Amino acid sequence: RGSWSSSPLPSLSVAASAMSKTQSSRLRRLAAVLATMLSCLLPPGRAFGMRGTKATLVASSPSSPVSILNQSPSFSDNKANFAGLTARSAGKTTAPRDFGGKHSEALFTALVAGLATYAMSTLQSFLHRQLWVPPFGAVTLIFAADAVAAAKEGKTMNFKVMRQKALQACIGVAGACFLTVLLARLLGNSPGILRAVAMAVAAFSMMANPSSGYFPPAGALCALYVEKAVATSVSPQYGYALFPCATGVALLLILCRTITFVAHPVWPFSSKQCEKELMAQP
Repeated sequence: RGSWSSSPLPSLSVAASAMSKTQSSRLRRLAAVLATMLSCLLPPGRAFGMRGTKATLVASSPSSPVSILNQSPSFSDNKANFAGLTARSAGKTTAPRDFGGKHSEALFTALVAGLATYAMSTLQSFLHRQLWVPPFGAVTLIFAADAVAAAKEGKTMNFKVMRQKALQACIGVAGACFLTVLLARLLGNSPGILRAVAMAVAAFSMMANPSSGYFPPAGALCALYVEKAVATSVSPQYGYALFPCATGVALLLILCRTITFVAHPVWPFSSKQCEKELMAQP
C-alpha cells in the first residue's frame, strides 16, 4: 500500500518538468521569431546602434572598464552631433532631404503647385471674393520651385527668409499695379499706349525701388488690368494693387511653403542624403 501511494509523485514531477521544457522551448522560438522580425524592420547598420560611438560593442564582461570606455562617445563626437542638430533646428527648419531623384522632385513640385492652386480656389469660394487671377499661375510655379529648393536645404519654414521674399514680391507687385491704375486713369483707354506704358512702369518701379524685388509676374498682373480696362471701359480702382494682387502673392508663398513643410517628411521617395552631408560638415 505504501508503494502504491507514493508511486504518483515521480510521474507528476516528470510531467511538470516536461511541461516546463515545452514552455521554455516555445518561448525561445517566439523570441527568435520576434528578433528576426525586428532585424528585418530596422534599417541595416543602425540596429541597436548609437551614433557617435568610438567602437562597437565587444564581447567582455559588463563590469569590464575597457568595454565601458569603448561604448561611451567622446566629447568631440557629442559636439559634432550637437552642431548638426543645431544647424537643422535653426530658424524652424526641418531635416534636409533630397526627393529621390530628378523625376521624383519634379513630381513633388507639381504636387505642391497643384495643391496650392486648389487651396487658393477653395479660399476664394469660401470668402466670395476674387483671389485667383490667371497671372497667379506663374506665381504658383515660382513659389513651388522655391519651396522645394528650400526644403532640400532644410529651410522650408525659415520665417526670416519668407518674410523678406514676401515683402519684396508684394511691394514690387503693389507698386507696379498702383502706377498702372494711375496711368490708366490719366491716359484713357488707348490700348497700345496703355500696354507699353504699363510694362515700362512695372520694370522701372521694381528696379528703382530699393525695398522691392524684381518680380516678373507683376508685369502680367499689370497687363491683365490693362486688358480689362480696355475691354470693359471700367473706371480704374486702386484697390486692385492690394487685392487680389499683393494679397494673392503673399498667400501663394505661404501656401507653397506650408504644403512643402507638411508633405516633405512623408514623401515616400525622399532620402537622408542631404542630412548625412550636413552632419559630415565641420
